[in-house]
Amino acid sequence: MNKKKIVIAGHDLKFAEDIISILEKSDKFAIKTDKWKGHNVHDEAYSRECLNWADIVFCEWGLGNAVWYSNHKLPHQKLIVRMHAQELKTVYPKQFRIENINKIIAISPYIYEEFYRVFKFPREKMLMIYNSIDTKVMNRQKKDSDFNLGFIGMCPKLKRLDLAIDIFEKLWVSDKRYKLYIKGKHPQEYPWLWNNENEREFYETVFKKIREAEWRDSVIFDGFGNDIPEWLQKINFVLSTSDSESFHLAPGEGMASGAFPVILNWDGSNTIYPSKYIHQNVDDCVKRILEINSISDKNVIRDKLVKYTEEYFDVNKIAAQWINVIENLY
Repeated sequence: MNKKKIVIAGHDLKFAEDIISILEKSDKFAIKTDKWKGHNVHDEAYSRECLNWADIVFCEWGLGNAVWYSNHKLPHQKLIVRMHAQELKTVYPKQFRIENINKIIAISPYIYEEFYRVFKFPREKMLMIYNSIDTKVMNRQKKDSDFNLGFIGMCPKLKRLDLAIDIFEKLWVSDKRYKLYIKGKHPQEYPWLWNNENEREFYETVFKKIREAEWRDSVIFDGFGNDIPEWLQKINFVLSTSDSESFHLAPGEGMASGAFPVILNWDGSNTIYPSKYIHQNVDDCVKRILEINSISDKNVIRDKLVKYTEEYFDVNKIAAQWINVIENLY
């Protein structure tokens, strides 16, 4: 059987890793990755080598990678571009040779419509496939998690760590058992961010508030690590307080672990997550957390959350959708 040769090209492949792993294990495909150094920085000689080898090119993010491959694709080859949201603020999509792109994948219904609105891509080339979650890996036994809030990824400012702190503080005032665990790199670990005055001042203000608060010992910075499934065992609520998101995996990963998502109403959240967990303001978030914690047996609700992620985001289901797209190119 001749395997279809697929090149996966992009600067950041973290959201595609689970899918790539499944494709690599399939006897239908041979996989190469063309890892770019930035949005528009790559080893052009290696990209040409990949191009000459490929039957299909899959661009993860629609940035300089998709511009280059859409301009250099050979007539017999197929090109798929998966786009998130960052692309909306760049010039790259307007530089695509759209006639050379077979499919454009958006990761949520809202983002799909935004890409159509802004770039007027032909709808017959567009489709929506959600981001994926390895739901089986995430689903582990909880350990003394009732009063523990989790916040994954505090950078950049638009993630709104300050609002997560506000939610936690109101809860702590009512019950000193509440804690906020923050997972991810500190802003100082991103030189481009820390050198931005607006970003730096935001974090300095938040960190000063934490240092001076009587609840400071109940805010725990756990740092960055590839141990999210284990970390989520101690988390009962995952906060999503961003100004904007394309998808935001954190509440989905939390749901897959049996944690409750607490989402401030960023645009498009209702096209991904259940509306009962989407709130209009900090006080509504606090009220919902207190309501959930007043329920003695939460297992039935937890099971519904897990099943939701299995139905919509499970990595094997999402991989099957990708494979279907690939096979229907021919």
